[in-house]
Amino acid sequence: MSAPFPFDALVDRAVTLLKPVRPDGATEVERARAVKPVRPTIVVVGETKRGKSSLINALVNVPGLSPVDPQVATSTYLTIQHGPQLAARAIFPGSPNMVPLEVDRLRDWATGLGVTPTGQPPPRMIEVDCPSPLLANLTLIDTPGVGGLDSAHGEIALRAAGQATALLFVVDASAPFTSHELNFLRKASESVDAVLFAVTKTDAYRGWRQITEDDRALLKEHAPRFADAELLPVSSRLFEQAAELPTPELAGVLRTESQIIGLQLTLQRKVAAKGASLHQANVLRAARTQLAAHYRELALRKSAVDPDPAKVLALRTDREKLVASRRSESRTWQLKLRAEIARARMDSMHDVQREVREGLHEWRTSIDRADKETLARVPQDIDAALHATSLRVFDRLLERLRTVTETVLRDMFAPDELEDVYAGLSRTQMTGPVTPPEARQPSVEDKIVMYGGVATGMAASRMIAYLPAMLGLGVAGVVMAPVSIGLGLAATTWMVRSRKHVAEKNHLKLWVSETLTEARATMEAEVASQFIDAEHSLTLALDAALQRRIDTLDGEIKEIDDALRLDAQEKDKRRKELIAQQSVVRQVVTQIDQLLPALRGGPGQQAAAAIANAVTGGPGR
Repeated sequence: MSAPFPFDALVDRAVTLLKPVRPDGATEVERARAVKPVRPTIVVVGETKRGKSSLINALVNVPGLSPVDPQVATSTYLTIQHGPQLAARAIFPGSPNMVPLEVDRLRDWATGLGVTPTGQPPPRMIEVDCPSPLLANLTLIDTPGVGGLDSAHGEIALRAAGQATALLFVVDASAPFTSHELNFLRKASESVDAVLFAVTKTDAYRGWRQITEDDRALLKEHAPRFADAELLPVSSRLFEQAAELPTPELAGVLRTESQIIGLQLTLQRKVAAKGASLHQANVLRAARTQLAAHYRELALRKSAVDPDPAKVLALRTDREKLVASRRSESRTWQLKLRAEIARARMDSMHDVQREVREGLHEWRTSIDRADKETLARVPQDIDAALHATSLRVFDRLLERLRTVTETVLRDMFAPDELEDVYAGLSRTQMTGPVTPPEARQPSVEDKIVMYGGVATGMAASRMIAYLPAMLGLGVAGVVMAPVSIGLGLAATTWMVRSRKHVAEKNHLKLWVSETLTEARATMEAEVASQFIDAEHSLTLALDAALQRRIDTLDGEIKEIDDALRLDAQEKDKRRKELIAQQSVVRQVVTQIDQLLPALRGGPGQQAAAAIANAVTGGPGR
């Protein structure tokens, strides 16, 4: 095997080949080469409830730092980097400035449960500073998995993967890889060369070893590039429990069994110590992906030089069917789309009504049981709850739209084309900030109760004052007079305050009812608007898909027709040109494949060991 080609020269050759035929791909490769992270970045990806956030919290040894198992789908990702103390800040849509956040409320901000400044939507990104020794040499990014890697949140995870030096792909020990996970892995690894795998929750599933073997078999079949990858079994729960044990010996045993420290060392050895070389590997991986696509295009063009008559006939037949379908079945497709959307819209409206109805019952019951301090927090809690409700409703709306899209358009779209359609179905916030209730004004009834309480209290005081005289205790009556007045005033105060507390509760329940009714109307209007927009977008997408297929077939047919008009000498010349171009592309891809293993080897074991030794001396131990 020849010596690996120099990195910069190899990238220059790849870009030169791509610019005339895949200019966007060439630009992407050049951008990847120019963007060099200060520290290696590990993006943690995986399906919902696989234990990503718990794993990150264990790796940095800060329980509860990254939100665990959020009830509401997050629309952002968390960048966790080294800092002298715990701190957090966010970037909101439409604002270039970082907004400081309270770390202990990070779960609210990251999952959309909190009240954002001036009613802004959830943040685009949250940065968290953490003094963990692990982060001295790398940065972690926690991505949302709620909703599934095949959902709109998968798009967020893919965007985060674009910043990765390496991926940490998290699966759990409950079941093998899903098809969505494997599809996401193939996409995310198109521009990321180093991918590590963690199998979580090994303490909860006795059969985790068999699941790991099944995962390895699936990788070999569906993602052969990772057939020999190491799948690292870990238990975040055991690591957290170790901190609660009273004796260091038992805690050490539990930490060892959790294998979190082993994963920390692996991240340091395979990523932190090799940041520069892994960045180069990612650039080459992106170039290789683009060159492979170009090679396939050349192969199609070469096959068109000597077209198979049966293929020509099949292409013409397919085109005629598409044109006929566009003429005769367009109305059918639109009616089917409209019917499916109407059904999905009705289901979403029922969601809104159910959420508001259940919320009204819960809040009225909660207010009846609340004390004064709890009542004061109700407006803020209602605001957060409505925000969470709107996100839940819209998450289900998105899933219904995805189902409609797959039902109506599956036969007309390739999987990657469907993903483009899904990307247009973005989340919105359905409710604005809640207006706090106005102060309750005293009513006539309040005055009557107050006067009645005063009269009752005074009557009680007189009875107490006369009681000694009635019993023949004259001197005691003088002593009892102040006491009787005090008791009367206390009774009056208690009655007035009790009535005021009840009135405040009734006033708050009326405000809650009005607020939830208004929120329901707002959410129903937003749901209707979303479905109107979706119907328009999907109708256009269907028409565009048909036209795109027709244009593609026209291009193939034209190329074949051009080839049929060539004489034998011209065909041979074109065939040789295409074979020569394929040979050049193959040569560059081969050189990339030779260089990638050397880059994965990094700067050597000594540097890796030094970094690994540094991290094991801190909180991660």
